Amino acid sequence: QQQLDLNASVAELKDTIDTLTAQLEGRLRFKYSDPVRGFDRSKVKGLVARLVAVKRPEHATALEVVAGGRLYQVVVDEAITGKALLRNGRLERRVTIIPLDKIQARNVS
Repeated sequence: QQQLDLNASVAELKDTIDTLTAQLEGRLRFKYSDPVRGFDRSKVKGLVARLVAVKRPEHATALEVVAGGRLYQVVVDEAITGKALLRNGRLERRVTIIPLDKIQARNVS
């Protein structure tokens, strides 16, 4: 009986892992259509979450808490690229675009 209970618990946990993995992959997917013919896809850098690498896994949770939904914003090279995506990119969901030519670095002291 104990073995059956353990097997049932393992199966339930595997289902939970599968569900959470599918949800995360859905959030990390950014699909769009080329807004103009001959569009250079290298202008779209991707989701912040895909562009960041955490060297020490124990800091990942802190990053997730601090960054929150910003991890799912889309980085592009220029504001004009972002505008083209928003107008004609046939985005699957609402996104915030971060154009690299419009942001400025800040020094933390």
